Amino acid sequence: MNCHRRSTRPASAFPHHQSILTGGTVPVGIRKAEGYIPALFLLFLVGISQSSTGPLLPLFDKRYSSGAAGVPYLITAFFTGCLAAMVISSAVRSVGRRTLPLATALYAAGCAGIYLSGSLAAGLLGCALAGFGAGTVVLTVNSAFARQANGVSLVNLLNGVFALGTVLGPLLAGASLKWGRPYGFLVAALGALLCFRVSRVTAWGPREEPADGGAPKALGRNALAVFLLLYLGYGGLETGIGAWAAKDIQSQGHSAAAAASIVAVFWGATAVSKFGAVALARRVPTAGLVITGLAGTSVFLFVASLPHGAVAGYLLAGLALGPVFPSGLAWIAQRGGDRRSVGLAIAASMSGSVLFPTAIGWFVATDIRAVPWGLAFIGACATLAAVGAHRTRRTPLAPPQRTAVGVAASD
Repeated sequence: MNCHRRSTRPASAFPHHQSILTGGTVPVGIRKAEGYIPALFLLFLVGISQSSTGPLLPLFDKRYSSGAAGVPYLITAFFTGCLAAMVISSAVRSVGRRTLPLATALYAAGCAGIYLSGSLAAGLLGCALAGFGAGTVVLTVNSAFARQANGVSLVNLLNGVFALGTVLGPLLAGASLKWGRPYGFLVAALGALLCFRVSRVTAWGPREEPADGGAPKALGRNALAVFLLLYLGYGGLETGIGAWAAKDIQSQGHSAAAAASIVAVFWGATAVSKFGAVALARRVPTAGLVITGLAGTSVFLFVASLPHGAVAGYLLAGLALGPVFPSGLAWIAQRGGDRRSVGLAIAASMSGSVLFPTAIGWFVATDIRAVPWGLAFIGACATLAAVGAHRTRRTPLAPPQRTAVGVAASD
């Protein structure tokens, strides 16, 4: 019997080398990691569908003849579906190879249903299905990327590609307002049919722990609770801006098509900053990326509330907000969080995406210019939560049990 201690760490899905750009290790040979390219493309499509809904509300209002009171619930239905997927997926210990193909099929069916829908009820059903599929995909893929070595860079890259989709979404929405059909959802439905190999990411192993000689750490309950508050506020910020910025900009005299283009600038700024965070991840602490991003977003939303300040304010807010979501997921993984912790954080973000935009909608009827003020307040609360997460301590894990002959127990 071999009584020597045997390493049980799975190999990372990505080989690495030194990079002049990042000053650290970056993934190479990424095309050899099965499921990597489909994962990027699928997140790109989710970005298109998510960012299209808000600017398309005038089109759905005319199409369904349901009045302004009912159409905004399309956004709520999409993120409610996402939230349900997050809660269910977080409760499952492991993800099977069939989970992601099924989620991809639901997402494609939901997007196709939205494109074909002729009533508000059909549109709500399509949004719920698309949201459920998208939520399952987002959780599983982000968890797989965050658990790899150099997870901050990898997750920012993944979400940078997602952000590129959110740039294209409002542009397609602006064209759809002229053509009378929500073509962004058609693109998402057809594109998702090419992404079924995304299921391969479930075979990736977790990242290797640093050999610093210290005891392994776990994310404590108090720290997790603070992270959940952080992501609750983040979800309200991102979705609140995406859903209501267009109407706020229209109140300053811009047309609906022009407002959709300006919202695309916001999403474009989030994409640029995510890709920038890939290079900054080896130089700036992860906590610094998150705290600075949330604080900056709050300040720039105040700028958006000033006369003629909406365009510059939302642009700068996008630059600040971009790295927060992916960097926060990697931060949770660094603090010892597992797949369930990541899932709960994303679920909290989805909860914020459901609750806060709906609450902001209550103020729209009285004063549309209250939108940036409400969003800035949410950002300030999320910043305080991020500071609290930075100050919490990690809980040491109990040492692994050994057998009588001194062999470490393996999984």
